[in-house]
Amino acid sequence: MASFVKYVLSIGVFCAFAAAAAPQSASWNSAILPPAVFPSRDSCTLSQPVPRLPLHTEGRFIVDQQGRRVKLSSVAWYGAESVDFVPGGLQLEPLWAIVQRIRCMGFNSVRLPWSNQLYESNPIVPSYAITANPQFAGLHAMDVYDAVVHALAAEGLLVILDNHNSNAEWCCGNDGNELWYNADYPQSSWLADWQGMIARYRNVPQVVGADLRNEPRITATWGGDPSTDWHAAAELGGNAVLSVNPNLLIIVEGINYALDLTGVATLPVELNVPGQLVYSAHDYPFDYNDLTSESQLAADVNAAWGYIITPGQPYTAPVWVGEFGNCHTSSNCITDTSSTDGSGGLWFSAIRQYLGDNDIDWSWWALNGTETTGSGRTFGSEETYGVLNPYWNAPAIPNEAAPVLNVLGALQTIAQPNQGPGIAAGYPALTAITLALPGSTMISGSSLAVSADANLRSGSSDSVTKVDFYADGGKIGTATAFPYTVEWQNVAPGSYLLQARATTASGHAAVSQAVPVQALNYAAHTSQYTQAISINFVSYAVTPMAPTEVAGVVPLANWNQVGIANSGALTGLVDENGNATSASVNWSAPNTYSTPIPDQPGNDRMMKGYLDNSNTVPNQVSIVGLPDSFRLYDVYVYFNGDNGSATRVGNYRITSLDQFGKVHGCAGQSEEGSTITGADAADAYYAGAFIQASGGSAGNYVVFLDCTGSGFSLSPVHQGSTDSQVRAPVNGLQILAHN
Repeated sequence: MASFVKYVLSIGVFCAFAAAAAPQSASWNSAILPPAVFPSRDSCTLSQPVPRLPLHTEGRFIVDQQGRRVKLSSVAWYGAESVDFVPGGLQLEPLWAIVQRIRCMGFNSVRLPWSNQLYESNPIVPSYAITANPQFAGLHAMDVYDAVVHALAAEGLLVILDNHNSNAEWCCGNDGNELWYNADYPQSSWLADWQGMIARYRNVPQVVGADLRNEPRITATWGGDPSTDWHAAAELGGNAVLSVNPNLLIIVEGINYALDLTGVATLPVELNVPGQLVYSAHDYPFDYNDLTSESQLAADVNAAWGYIITPGQPYTAPVWVGEFGNCHTSSNCITDTSSTDGSGGLWFSAIRQYLGDNDIDWSWWALNGTETTGSGRTFGSEETYGVLNPYWNAPAIPNEAAPVLNVLGALQTIAQPNQGPGIAAGYPALTAITLALPGSTMISGSSLAVSADANLRSGSSDSVTKVDFYADGGKIGTATAFPYTVEWQNVAPGSYLLQARATTASGHAAVSQAVPVQALNYAAHTSQYTQAISINFVSYAVTPMAPTEVAGVVPLANWNQVGIANSGALTGLVDENGNATSASVNWSAPNTYSTPIPDQPGNDRMMKGYLDNSNTVPNQVSIVGLPDSFRLYDVYVYFNGDNGSATRVGNYRITSLDQFGKVHGCAGQSEEGSTITGADAADAYYAGAFIQASGGSAGNYVVFLDCTGSGFSLSPVHQGSTDSQVRAPVNGLQILAHN
């Protein structure tokens, strides 16, 4: 235990050093994000020792200044290259929270896309993309990109700048970005923009690499016609980058969507600075026709790019699989080895096996819990290839009611190096809590399921013997078998930090990032309300409520009728007496729908129609302009979907901003907002009884206590389901002010 504590302390010391010592670029405005805004890092275990920068290559390995192997176990954080011009997730989570989560999940590096249009046009960032980070309001896109780079660096994460496209858009295909230049952004602009980007971050040592261009394709060649010769352009671009910073890794992707590096065998890239070249390949399940075995994939990739790591050849160099990815929505996406179900599970198993056996550097596409704007994309929809959930606050888990594996857990098995200079045998397990979600609220005296990943590197002879779970340092349970889950019983009122600690047979240990949760004594809560606003979401099949109809756990009249349209706004919401207020509601949903309960006045009518999210597109409800009399208020959220014989679990999250622009929840929760999980049970339509849900229990409403702020956002997102449909409906809500 003493060595474990020493290891944890060394992490904290490094974090403080990195935050204090990371140099600022000439364009960096430290007032945007001073290091002091970063809370001290939770004592999560890192996947690798902190490298001594800068990096270079030795044969097939990337190494640090001391000659120790550094395996890039990366994740892509997209969005800045798109028409939003902002990395995704900043509308939902504070920047510091996202970067801490990346590190604590076991990644040591981030591939950060940018476009030439971003760099050259540098527009004001859109307000919808930075809701949880109001410090960025009114800033230019490159200011936000700067803040993200510096935040990653302060957390000790390595950054690979990725010139993803010329014009800001969603890649790929024949979209005008097939080559490294186009009519809008000629080769001269590509070179000048790269040099400008490198100069911008020259004094940030954690910026270690330049991925020269994403997926040269269609007409791109390796040699031949100068207008399409990516090999020659890569040498030109690489040398241009090195002329500004000779310490950067120059990452050169293959042609044909980065699938083909066969030309390297006879025509390798040669740079002016030796020891800085890394090749990059991409790999996805849809790149294969009728994949039938792991050996087939291994043979294909060996021929296309795997041969490059062969020692002692004129072309020998590291290969970084700069993109690979698959769905997270089903366990079949992760574990299935069938070649016929279309899930890509066989591909994922095969590529992980290949990367693990050959100890190859990699970057998963993508970190993102939600999509950014682009062709065929919907801002805020679930990113089904993402490591994070749609709240960006925990690992994404498959949609089944009780999945046993997730994408992060699978990636953690290949995060740590097992060969190369300076690599010692034996690594601790990597651990991350998957449930409960950060900010979870439950009824005191009930139980809460807590689950964690615990994974060793691929090929390890060690084994995880147990995972201990703690609340504020006190043990609440131990799991000794996969899946690692305990039931925290009879939780007393209070706020807690949950952590998991995995121990291996050889005595290694690792701890997860801390997860804040709370238990509330609802029975002791005041029910004396001074004013109320009630909102009913209808559908085309439901009669709107009359002003005289009374409904709700707190029976009230004058329900504001919204939701006949899938999206919209209603201003001047009336209170329980029918008086107009300054409050407004905005809502959006893929659909509105209704249950088969009677369309009759009162509770039935309120509970019949609902906002209906799709499997990937969530509902959103925002309240703004609450009167001053709502200084402290409770929020009741009603849910009752038409799910028939399926049980569907939903997460309901409220976030608001305090007077300083920081995200907070209700009942004193800060930073992560407040989330209450409830199950919409099978064959359990509203039948005259309101049942409060908490901690995943069945019911038809949840309650957020002691909320503050002049408005809030309600984000209902699915958790799991016993059928193929996942939902988190919203039928109505009440905002109840009290002293």
